This record gives sequence, C-alpha cells and structure tokens, in this order.
Amino acid sequence: MSSGNPAVIGAWPDTKGRADPSRDRFRQNLSRIMGEQGITQAGLARTMEVSRVAVHAWIWGTCFPETSRLIKLAQTLNVTVGDLLEGDGSNMPGTSETSNEEALLLNAFRKLPNTARLSLLADAYELSARASLAAERKVPTAETA
Repeated sequence: MSSGNPAVIGAWPDTKGRADPSRDRFRQNLSRIMGEQGITQAGLARTMEVSRVAVHAWIWGTCFPETSRLIKLAQTLNVTVGDLLEGDGSNMPGTSETSNEEALLLNAFRKLPNTARLSLLADAYELSARASLAAERKVPTAETA
C-alpha cells in the first residue's frame, strides 16, 4: 500500500539539495510568530482545522499551505501574508515593548470571531481616516503659515 514515505500535498518544489530562501523565510517567520504569541503546533492545528502533522510540516519546510490556508493562517496569527512570506518582524505586533494592557487588548481581539474583528477594524479605519482629514484641515502648511 505505502512505501513508508508519507504523501506530501503542496510540497515545495524540489531544489535538489539547494537552500530555498523563500521556504526558509516562511519557516522562520512562522516559527518566530508562533513563539512570540505563545501558540503551540497543536493549538494552531486546532484553530486552523488541520492536523498537527501539517503544521509541523509547515514549520520544517516539507510542505507549504495552499493559498486559502495561508490566508487563514495569517488571519489566525493576526499578521499579513507578507509578514509570513517575507517579513523580518520589524513591523510585527509584539516586537516592540507593549504594556500589559495592550497585550490583554490584543489577546482579547484575537479571540473575537472574524466578523467582529472586521467590524472593529472597519470602524477603526473610518475613525482614523476622519482624524487624518481633520488634522489636514487644521494644520497649516509651510506655504500658508
């Protein structure tokens, strides 16, 4: 039935022993983000509705999540797909010192259903846009001062 080698769906292209910087960057980013957020392989697997073996394979670079799972992975970890694929962590949440209150708020936000997250983000974006417009109207430019 099986030759002992597990089938790997969505495997990385065979690089014939050469290092693959994209694969390594993804592996390192995923592992780092999970560590920063205190997420275990088993916990991520439950949240993502995949096996722990699949998460383990992502971390070790033996396979890569399909696009829909990659998007869900980024949403689950509250990062962008770019942060997973190419990010160096410089603009990631949790890489700078945060207060306990900020950490509690961020964790509470992560536990919200996606619809609630999206609603809050839309409201925050709208408030930010309004504040930016108000600031532009009130701040004199060099030409008008």
